[in-house]
Amino acid sequence: MRRKRSRKFLLDTNVFIAAFKSGFTKTTELLTELLSNPEYELIANAVLLQEYRQWLDKLSKQLPNLRERAKLLYILIVNKITLVEPSKEHLEKYKPYIRKDELADLYHAATCLKANAILITNDRHFDKIKRSGMIEVWSISKAIREILGQKAKKE
Repeated sequence: MRRKRSRKFLLDTNVFIAAFKSGFTKTTELLTELLSNPEYELIANAVLLQEYRQWLDKLSKQLPNLRERAKLLYILIVNKITLVEPSKEHLEKYKPYIRKDELADLYHAATCLKANAILITNDRHFDKIKRSGMIEVWSISKAIREILGQKAKKE
């Protein structure tokens, strides 16, 4: 019997933030599914891990009652991810699509290209990349429909 290949995703920081900032939401449910289901692989790069850490620290200070939940999500994400660092060639492909002041976004898109992963984000800076078709870019709401919708069909 052939093993089913896992789907790969890179979660932009706005997914991480939305998963715990407003209590238990559909985004929290999405993240829980991505973290717990072996059919899904999460990828990240060093830049994204640094962004997660910065947001964890920032939001923990602003919203102390969410500190423990945010820490838990951060630890679970870090333990699940596979680190992928894009090559110079991958970065060069996306330079025309990303503003110079959004270098982290360039790095994330190039990581998705290298890993053949879907980028989940609500960041409008990725609209040109999405239109280019070089990588798949899903909004958080599309990811919820696609991933949680599949889960509901299986149950």
